[in-house]
Amino acid sequence: MSREPRVQLRSVHRRFGKVAVLSDVDLDVFPGEVLGLVGPNGGGKSTLLLLMAGLVSPTQGTVTVDGVPADQLATARTGSVGLITADAGVYPLLTGWENLDFFGGLFRLSRQATRERAGPLLDELGMTEAMSRRVGEWSSGMKQKLSLVRARLLDPKVLLLDEPTANLDPLSAHTIYRTVRAEADRGLAVALVTHDLAAAESLCDRVAIVEGRIKHLTELPGPHRPPTPAHLLELFETYVEAR
Repeated sequence: MSREPRVQLRSVHRRFGKVAVLSDVDLDVFPGEVLGLVGPNGGGKSTLLLLMAGLVSPTQGTVTVDGVPADQLATARTGSVGLITADAGVYPLLTGWENLDFFGGLFRLSRQATRERAGPLLDELGMTEAMSRRVGEWSSGMKQKLSLVRARLLDPKVLLLDEPTANLDPLSAHTIYRTVRAEADRGLAVALVTHDLAAAESLCDRVAIVEGRIKHLTELPGPHRPPTPAHLLELFETYVEAR
């Protein structure tokens, strides 16, 4: 697996008005890894993902995806980044297929191409039979799975997840995490914001503690081993200021 980073942040600062949310951030996300982003509320984790997705521009510094400035990704229509948030962001009055057809069409995918690309992952997630029903009838877990399929439509090289299991039951959360890990094992670069330290410990290859800057970056022994969540909890307590 290549050790050239897919995503690079260099000397990144981000202010909103007079508020400095992130300062002097240097960070890489590599193919084949899940990079966990943990830290207190308001520490800048979600802003980091928005910078990587090109939805927010740095006040200072550079953010690139495969050498392309992240804030140019949308106009370039490369489809190289898929973003998933806690809110699935799907249309409840449309069926599952209509949702995917709409999002695929934004990137000029034909209906046939959309369904060919989505089919295998839908089967893997056990979603195929539900796709002809309106999404408003679905559970939160099913909506989030559809969000994951949508993010994979364009075969992105980078997958960004902002607390994707925050509103899900344990079984749905496990399914999402298992799928995300499999995507990384297939070569995607994945960045995951989570407050679930046990999940981060069992899923991630590296974890960054974020509180306005990268306070600590630790490499874990690898995702395929019994979780030891106390390890990350101790680091969290050490590097995050007491509230």
